[in-house]
Amino acid sequence: MTTQWWFRLDPEDAPMLWEWGAAGAPDPRSLVSVRRPRSSARQRHIPVSAFSYTVGGHLELESGVEHDLVRVLDRRRDIVWMVAQPCQWVFGDIGKRHVPDLLSVSSSGGVTVWDVRPESRQNEAFETQSVAAAAACVHVGWSYEIFAGVSKVERLNLLWLHGYRRRPPWIDTSRPLIDAAVSGEGATIGEVCALDDGSGELTSTMWHLIWSGDLLVPLDEKMSADTPVRRVGDVGR
Repeated sequence: MTTQWWFRLDPEDAPMLWEWGAAGAPDPRSLVSVRRPRSSARQRHIPVSAFSYTVGGHLELESGVEHDLVRVLDRRRDIVWMVAQPCQWVFGDIGKRHVPDLLSVSSSGGVTVWDVRPESRQNEAFETQSVAAAAACVHVGWSYEIFAGVSKVERLNLLWLHGYRRRPPWIDTSRPLIDAAVSGEGATIGEVCALDDGSGELTSTMWHLIWSGDLLVPLDEKMSADTPVRRVGDVGR
């Protein structure tokens, strides 16, 4: 392997060169960030401390686009863990060092390493680096993905839903009413909200169920009272 992997297992220790052949794959839950993002006059990014429902704590990110990725993954039922700035690669073939932006773990145990880069900044140097990163991940049985961001509309929708990520205590009472309301064709957000008794409990439950993916709406469109809403199990009927 011409690519070196450096991991940090303790926040007080320096990153260590990982010997895959001798140690096997590291436990992703044992990894801590190899560096902490900092702002400076030379950096275009603005660091952010983002709370993740998946990990039950904060992730130190380098940019708002990385935060968008966390919001996307936080909603996915198959994602069970995330680590920001999870490792450092030293690519022997191209003579470069690189720290990817995020690592995610699925419920099946699959590991994906993410680079965040808008399409407008995916130049030739980045493409060369990405080819080396993908090859390094394949070599150890992991996956590699590039996240270019989401549309402005989807980003605003995710920001709204992010405020309803916590499971409301009254969900067991409100959910049957919502399920009944959206079981037929043509149900809308406005029709569900109209069933609320004024307490806001049914409405907040609806937003949580959209965030969790139990209810589906077209996130790439501006949400309104006329937005169609369906149960996930009714898709395709």
